Amino acid sequence: MFFRYLIITFFIVIGLSAYAQQQPQDVVFHLNTHLLSGKKILKVKRDFNDYYVWVLAENNQVYRINSQTLVVDDYTASFAAYNTFKFTDIAGHSADTAIVVANTPNLIEYQSGTIRLFSSSDGIPGNVNSVGEDLGFGLNNYTSKGKMIFATDNGLRYLDLNTQQIQYLADVSPYASNSGVAAGKIYEATYRTETYKDSVADDASGWATDTMRYLPVSFYADDALEVSYIFEDDNQFGSDVNTVVNVNNFVYSSNPTFASFFWGTSKGMSQNYPAYSSNYAQSPHFHYLDGIKVNKITNIYGLTGFDYSYSSPAIKQNLLVGTDQGFYFSSSTYNRNLGWPLKFSLFHDDELGNVVINDINVNAEPNAKPICENGVWLATNDGLYLLKPDYAAYFNNQQQSSISFKNESNTLAEVQICSGTSITATANNGYTNIQWYKDGSELPAASNDTLAITQPGDYNAVIYDPCADVHMESNHLKVDMVSSPVFTFNYPDVMQYCDSTSKTLSATYSPAYSYRWYWNGVIIGNITPSITVTQPGRYKVEVSACNGNWVPSKEVQVIFNQITVPVISIDKPAYCMGDNATLTISAPADPTNTINWYRGNVLLPDNTNKTSLVTNIAGSYTVTVVSKTINTDGTICSQSSLAQVISFSPVPQVSIQQTNNATLCQGQTTELKAIHTDGSVMWSTGENTDQIQVATAGIYKATLTTPAGCTADASINVAFFPNPVLSINDTTMCTYKNQALKLTAPSGFAQYTWNGQPGNQFYTITNPQTVNLTVTDANGCQASTQIHVTEQCPNVEIPNAFTPNGDGINDNWKIDGLNNTATINVFNRYGLQIYQSKGYATPWNGTYNGTRLPGGVYYYVIKNNNGKQTFSGSVTIIY
Repeated sequence: MFFRYLIITFFIVIGLSAYAQQQPQDVVFHLNTHLLSGKKILKVKRDFNDYYVWVLAENNQVYRINSQTLVVDDYTASFAAYNTFKFTDIAGHSADTAIVVANTPNLIEYQSGTIRLFSSSDGIPGNVNSVGEDLGFGLNNYTSKGKMIFATDNGLRYLDLNTQQIQYLADVSPYASNSGVAAGKIYEATYRTETYKDSVADDASGWATDTMRYLPVSFYADDALEVSYIFEDDNQFGSDVNTVVNVNNFVYSSNPTFASFFWGTSKGMSQNYPAYSSNYAQSPHFHYLDGIKVNKITNIYGLTGFDYSYSSPAIKQNLLVGTDQGFYFSSSTYNRNLGWPLKFSLFHDDELGNVVINDINVNAEPNAKPICENGVWLATNDGLYLLKPDYAAYFNNQQQSSISFKNESNTLAEVQICSGTSITATANNGYTNIQWYKDGSELPAASNDTLAITQPGDYNAVIYDPCADVHMESNHLKVDMVSSPVFTFNYPDVMQYCDSTSKTLSATYSPAYSYRWYWNGVIIGNITPSITVTQPGRYKVEVSACNGNWVPSKEVQVIFNQITVPVISIDKPAYCMGDNATLTISAPADPTNTINWYRGNVLLPDNTNKTSLVTNIAGSYTVTVVSKTINTDGTICSQSSLAQVISFSPVPQVSIQQTNNATLCQGQTTELKAIHTDGSVMWSTGENTDQIQVATAGIYKATLTTPAGCTADASINVAFFPNPVLSINDTTMCTYKNQALKLTAPSGFAQYTWNGQPGNQFYTITNPQTVNLTVTDANGCQASTQIHVTEQCPNVEIPNAFTPNGDGINDNWKIDGLNNTATINVFNRYGLQIYQSKGYATPWNGTYNGTRLPGGVYYYVIKNNNGKQTFSGSVTIIY
């Protein structure tokens, strides 16, 4: 395995005048775009063949920006599942793939809408502090290898985006080893350079003859992994290295002889020269921006189109430095291999001021041959800036008549506009980059083909190509401005007057001015300085001292207090003595008005501010509504109603008589009669005769209305006793057994009539028939029913005697029709159970406890069919 180790040790050296040749400025940066204003942007990355820029902002905000359209997409929600982390770095592989790290042993991968978390179980050896897309072996390819390189506190690793595997560096690059386990850091990982710290380099501390510490830094040259050292101390260099970049002074170089290292700390930026490093403590070096914290150093190529072999002296390579005090850039470092190291002049971008620059990324056109680096992305504490480099201004400054006023002749070089208006200037060019100027000063972010001009001044544009020797300064356009008219329109914002009055509004008169008036936002025909207002609404005047330019007055609100004339309504057309009359006005209560009620001319103070009045006193009533607001002219508005006369008539008399006062049962009718004074009767049934017939219980009301409209009513409660409820089930009997059947009616009735004959609750029959029963309750109400008694003998045959004398004839009590669920119980005349059987497989032989019973009558109870049939009777034992 092949390594180049370049060990540099030095103290601060004074008097390197042979090397410290100050270089003139050879580039200017134009502020093209400002995105995500107000947000603190931590990191910005855009590498390889992809047009998308990935941005990490404070509070774990993640954005993706299309570098061509500048459309911003918010991807914060995609990473929300890991908001407990504090994101520290980001790297994008494509429009659909990005990696975020958070100083934990994890990689957070976003790929086509899916989030995956890599952890120590996947092979991450420690907390990840930085990440980038790996350039890999073969600098000249400028193509992605599909691998992300990341640094941990235990060395560097790769993530293969295709296999999703974590790999050692030696698994991929022939110029790396697996031995490194020290803390690593990715300083730079772009499409053309890669610089990082890892333990792959030898430790130079054993060669130290001073108090400085030696920090090994690795970088890719064209065909090898090169290693050199930068230095830390607690004095000039600082001990907190934030950024390191290796700058080759050729686009393609496999020889670090022509390279310089630049690194930044809280104490400034330092530079050393690997080709002059040796084992002793003095080496050429430079220090810049003393005492200013440097957060990011990188570089940009320009004018590469001069030579596809990149050997032309016209090609530019400038350092880009982001600090806590703004953005710096250097004179070109390109193709300066003689007399190295050179000290480069640094220039502060005053247009951006001292905004904190946290990160820098160079915007390159994918697949451009020769390479074209046409912009610089700055991650700042106030959003994301895109700057465009302009090189040709310093050696190829051309003039071109390329701007004009829109919709005007191309020869028109000066116009006059009115104050408060604008005119548009248009650039006509075949290039993509333009920067507008006013009075010789650059207009920040004015980089479109058109410019809206609202201020007087001298305007021109610079048209340039960041990747070619094109820089053209346009012709100049002059804009003069006519002052706005000065006039007064001093009225309160809101003015109020009574309805049916008018108000005159006026603006300062000048014969040099034109006027036009607005009512509720619409132009009306008045073009004089005054207007007489009779309608409520919003009024303003516009005054012009310049054709097409109108200056508006403030808008005033004119209110005409339109108090509605109150109208008194009453709740009834006529009133009777004892009634309360309710008088109501239609308008609701308004806290800005006072409502006063009057009877005759006497104020009724108890009813002030009420919209209704209840009274039983006859008289003439009026209402006056008075505004509580004093108008702008000092008047008070009011409106009065017409009089409403209230009178009360005598109350009519009505009563109801029931002609039949006897007991009423349901189904009967009774007559109700209204006894009344003069007037017409209306019953609650809807009938309007004096007498009505009713057949249902309830409260009946008769309402009497007099010709004057007075009403009276009377009610009567008519009760109907309910008829008794009578229900007796039909039954059966068996006549061949000469049975008599006793029918039983419900108890509690006053009278029972069986087949037309008075009786009591019981009725006995000896043969099947239909029996008619009528019952009468204590109220004299009746109910009738029919009981159908039909012939039905049971299917169980029970003998009433047997002869257990041992002659073999009828010795047992044989019962036909019983099933095995039957229960048979036999008792003597004293109630003693002498026989019991469940089922009747063996008939009873007339014995009790093995002893023959004497002849006589015995009594039985038999239940069959699970108790559905019950039989009782007597059986006689005969000898």
